[in-house]
Amino acid sequence: MEITYHKGTDGMMYPDIKAEEIKPLPLGKYGIMALEYMEENYNKRYRSLLRTGQLLEKMKETEEEAGQLLEQIMESYLETHKPADPHSSMEIWKIREQGMRMAEETVLEEVIHRYH
Repeated sequence: MEITYHKGTDGMMYPDIKAEEIKPLPLGKYGIMALEYMEENYNKRYRSLLRTGQLLEKMKETEEEAGQLLEQIMESYLETHKPADPHSSMEIWKIREQGMRMAEETVLEEVIHRYH
């Protein structure tokens, strides 16, 4: 690796240093949650997957599984909980929010907090 220098206004030579561009993780909400959970609670497993280069792949699989489960639970919930007034946007919103909270809680327990 070759280091180049430039002369400063004070006559001293300074190295030309460029920081690497930081790339965001290509993970969504559930992949990041699973990553953080594993790092905090299963550090040996986390480091092992990181060392072998399988960590990102595992988290992508986890995110995919979480997304599919969330969709299934939401569909099931919305089929069984119909609004009394189908023209009331507030009632529909409340039902969807309640379904989403229930689905996310299930996803956290069954997918995110599971040992990967």
